Amino acid sequence: MARPIRRLVMAKAVRDGLLGGSRFWTVVGTLGIAMRVLRKVAGDEPEVVYRERLGPGETLLISHERGAEVVRRRR
Repeated sequence: MARPIRRLVMAKAVRDGLLGGSRFWTVVGTLGIAMRVLRKVAGDEPEVVYRERLGPGETLLISHERGAEVVRRRR
């Protein structure tokens, strides 16, 4: 589920489930929190290995080959 949608669902679960007394939304919120905890424990979060800001006209080549050639091109 996309992050903004996940946040909206969790907000509705807290509002309607914990504060409103809806059993359905309490279960949804509990499952959402359990999934988040399991994801943290299992280490399923993607790891950022490289980050760089690109300027106008710059490109980035993504390759899985070890000997990939770096090409820098300016327009």
